[in-house]
Amino acid sequence: MSGGADNKAGIFSQAKRIVIVGAGAVGLEVARQLTERGETVRIVDDRETGVEKARAKGFFVERINLQDDEELKRVGIGGEADILFALLDEDASNVFLVISARAIAPALPIVSISGAHDTIERLHAAGATKVIDPYRISGYKIYERMHRPIIAETLEHTVFGKVNLDIAEIHVQKDSFLHGKYLDELFIEERYNLIVLGVVDREYGDQLVFATDPKRHRMDSGDILVVIGPEEAFIKFHRDLNADNK
Repeated sequence: MSGGADNKAGIFSQAKRIVIVGAGAVGLEVARQLTERGETVRIVDDRETGVEKARAKGFFVERINLQDDEELKRVGIGGEADILFALLDEDASNVFLVISARAIAPALPIVSISGAHDTIERLHAAGATKVIDPYRISGYKIYERMHRPIIAETLEHTVFGKVNLDIAEIHVQKDSFLHGKYLDELFIEERYNLIVLGVVDREYGDQLVFATDPKRHRMDSGDILVVIGPEEAFIKFHRDLNADNK
């Protein structure tokens, strides 16, 4: 994985010209959100059926031969593109695309997704700058989420949605049942089917502390819980929080 974490966040947050390869559900949702934010987005795919479906939904999508380096260059890779999203449906296709793009553009930030855990290393080895695994939330992804750069926020609403997961910051209020309790006393996973990824415990500063940290964290007003789980679990959790506030 090339470059440092701070570097990547900076590159992604400044990207203005983006090539998205993949006209499936994830690719189109990423394109929609980035377009709404004023980014210049170019969508390409090599499958006629995917292109036709995307066009039927109102997207401008171009069909190209992804195995032709000249075609990749024509759509901006190695030229005007600031970032590439490799969002094809098949992992093998994403690996091949990343290899080709990295050979053409050694410094281009490339974001891909992985449908299987063992593909993550292959994508990194192929040259991907960042690989998103929708079935495993990495510490760096959560760090990005806390600081809300544009790419992390976009992926939150697309990749997480793909597996019916959501991620949220729960701000602890003085009149809630969270206040004054230690994290291990709340039994959030057992009661709500939510996993605590970390906390911002003001006693230790303003940085996210991951749940694997050995310290016992007492939740006080102003602290933040970062949790992940299915949508229905959040509904029950928020209902209980709101009941405390009445």
